[in-house]
Amino acid sequence: FVNMLEQFKEDLAGKVAPIVERVFAESGLEKALQAAGADGKNALENVNELINAASLYDQQAEQPTLLDYLQQIALFSDADAYDTAADRVALMTLHAAKGLEFENVFIVGLEDGLLPHERSTNNDEELEEERRLFFVGITRAKQGLYISYARYRTIRGQMLRTIPSQFLYELGIELTDSVKENQWFDSAHHRYFYDEADAQTVSDFAPGQLVRHKFFGLGTVKEFIDMGENSVVTVEFNTGQTKTLMLKYASLSKM
Repeated sequence: FVNMLEQFKEDLAGKVAPIVERVFAESGLEKALQAAGADGKNALENVNELINAASLYDQQAEQPTLLDYLQQIALFSDADAYDTAADRVALMTLHAAKGLEFENVFIVGLEDGLLPHERSTNNDEELEEERRLFFVGITRAKQGLYISYARYRTIRGQMLRTIPSQFLYELGIELTDSVKENQWFDSAHHRYFYDEADAQTVSDFAPGQLVRHKFFGLGTVKEFIDMGENSVVTVEFNTGQTKTLMLKYASLSKM
């Protein structure tokens, strides 16, 4: 253990995210949480969020160091009891918002895998609980309700394309406001993730249809939601994974 700590000291002058990932892996914590199955999922997600935060710090800091990062996060603490008279933005979870009302509510991250959470995908009861939580959120607004999702999200330092939450389409409203791309996503960066010319032509994928995905392999369609160019399909792959994919980005082929 002492030898391991001595090796970690050699990395202290570098970026923070690689240090966190190395400690997580070499300490045995990652394997222990993975072996814990469902009991370790929440802890794994918390560690992944820590890595995400460290990665963001590395990108923004001129000279990232572990000491500086620890000093910055030490300034954050749990918010005091919510003061309805305070002229400030209140950040909270959907659970914490129960029983409260606000003039304006902003619900962010309405993406498949976040809301509903990926753990609820194969469980109808958990999916319904996620839906109830979303209902709690949208009914907190007295005047304005703003819902958004990210087209790309950084997961453990990697930029990945997201899929809008099914709850968004269940609302039965049209999306009228489109935020322009940040200039940081230049044309070359945009082409790396998605080329409009490569978009798949949307057609019906009926439940039971056998399909192939270039990364996930063979699978069976479990559900198809026809939303025109934004149609979504849920596929159970032979690997045991179940994925909800937007057809125009999924590159699925029928078998």
